[in-house]
Amino acid sequence: ACVLCHRTQANTDICGDKTVQCQLCVHTYCQILATGLFPQEDTGHFLLEDTRHIIREAAKKSCFICCKMGASITCCHTSCQRTFHLPCAPDGQCVTQYFGAY
Repeated sequence: ACVLCHRTQANTDICGDKTVQCQLCVHTYCQILATGLFPQEDTGHFLLEDTRHIIREAAKKSCFICCKMGASITCCHTSCQRTFHLPCAPDGQCVTQYFGAY
């Protein structure tokens, strides 16, 4: 299962493909859209320790949609405290956008 959305089966159009690095399985888009996780400028890859840090932080947050812990995405509005898993976003009518730099 993806360590960020906790899904073994997820729509690849929403979550992207799964990759495994050092025993951490993660969907591409779950990693790209996780709040506070940024790829290295020179390689475009994510540092393993940065991913582990985001996992620890997400473990403290519950998803606004499914109410399960481990939500790694926060709302873009700073006054909004809602967090969610990427595959839950469509069920909660959340809009996820990726454009340009993170």
